[in-house]
Amino acid sequence: PLYVSDLGNLEDLSSVSLVTVARGKNLMKKRNCYCHRDFTEEEMEQLLIHMNGNTKLWTDGLINDNSVKSLTRELNQMFRRYGINSCIQKITFLAQVNAETGFFKLSQEKPSKYKSSTSFYKGRGLIQLTGNLNKDGTAYSVPGPYDDYGKYLADNGYLKKEEEGIFISDPDLISKDLHYAIDSAGWEWSIEKKALSYIRDYGDKEKNAYAKWKRDTFPKGVGKSLNDIALAYEETIEEEKYFWFQSKILNGYPLTHKDKPDPHGWDKRKEGLRKLKAWFKYDKAVCRGEKELKLDTGNRAPWMLFAEEELKKYGGIRQNRTPLKERVIEYFRTSKDTWDNEKGYWCGAFVRWCFAQTTDYNYVFDSYDSVTAFNWLSSEHKTNKGIHSKRSNDVEAILNIKDIFVGAIIIFSYSHVAFVLGQSEDEKLIYYLGGNQSDKTADDGPGKRTICIGKISKSKMNSEFWLSKPKNYTPTNEDKQLPKLNVSAYTLDYTSTR
Repeated sequence: PLYVSDLGNLEDLSSVSLVTVARGKNLMKKRNCYCHRDFTEEEMEQLLIHMNGNTKLWTDGLINDNSVKSLTRELNQMFRRYGINSCIQKITFLAQVNAETGFFKLSQEKPSKYKSSTSFYKGRGLIQLTGNLNKDGTAYSVPGPYDDYGKYLADNGYLKKEEEGIFISDPDLISKDLHYAIDSAGWEWSIEKKALSYIRDYGDKEKNAYAKWKRDTFPKGVGKSLNDIALAYEETIEEEKYFWFQSKILNGYPLTHKDKPDPHGWDKRKEGLRKLKAWFKYDKAVCRGEKELKLDTGNRAPWMLFAEEELKKYGGIRQNRTPLKERVIEYFRTSKDTWDNEKGYWCGAFVRWCFAQTTDYNYVFDSYDSVTAFNWLSSEHKTNKGIHSKRSNDVEAILNIKDIFVGAIIIFSYSHVAFVLGQSEDEKLIYYLGGNQSDKTADDGPGKRTICIGKISKSKMNSEFWLSKPKNYTPTNEDKQLPKLNVSAYTLDYTSTR
């Protein structure tokens, strides 16, 4: 079951990738995928939580800048510089990062049984840039890629010519400087690490046979960079085979190896790939523009996906404090009304914003004043004489409590609007999710509301609250099965919020 904390925050919701981007002042459009665009800071936070369970970065303590903002900036810049543009290029890159350094946890190879781990040019950066083995085979003491990376930066104007040797003398720059830790991985991925073409004569019948086996087994990957091998993933149904090939090239793929042994940490690489594909909601047809991405809302009202995500990110934060202060302004960008900091009313703007994020229901209150809570009532509702509103044609009344569903709009007699979320275990109470609500903490008060969960008795329907829904939405049977929420009791402040 879902769990609601003492502060009315919804916990243990499955992580969902919300692919949205602002276009213009009053318009939000859903992006189909992550191809050819930057990550937002919020998306990066969601991805970290999905992969690691938290947003903690660089736990080995070598990189001092551990902000998600800086990580997002550097990762986006690196992706653009090295042409890591498509979803599958990003997914496979990040899957390798997950296996090599624990998804932004480490920036340097840890001591282990491998010679590289104690070498001067040990593995550093996101995918462990490593030097070359010396002639004695005792250590990775030849700079090799460290030297080549510096020369590449200097040749392309990213370093002064006299600085191209900085990684030879100070290889720790790649494990301690956030920019180089990330940028070096992009260079290795797209420039330095390439599969052999296996077309030359190796002067040995057996070696030539191994080369032919590789050409025949990986025809779409031979001679290509790790980044280009990722594209072969989209061109074939043999996806795991090319991810395996990519992983072997990254780790080292001797000529005399065929399909054994597996790459180091193969199980972790596959698990990372699976999790990333799920978060990206990866679909080849979507990336190719052949169809639109359909978000799985679990047979529930699609706007609730966005409402619950807002609760997870901003629940408990005061409206007068960053980042909710700035977020409330975003809610108003989809409303006809404007943000009035003195009055502080924003429950209706929150509800309207959630509808605006959807594909099929973004019309709801697009042309109405959505900030006034009573405007969310339908003309069919019979209310007290003191309640005045401009009823919308976008919604229709729910007149029987049996027709309640997750995502129904709930309008209160004290001028507040929110979404139905679930019910109490004894089925007597409705739990609702909304913005501009009180959680009864010490920080709470007028102008200091938050996004949280409240409750009200079902018996008060059509007297102290009313229900409505978008006109074109037909709730499914699953919609109507209100989840029973395990909630710690608290009293909602009924002070008017509009």
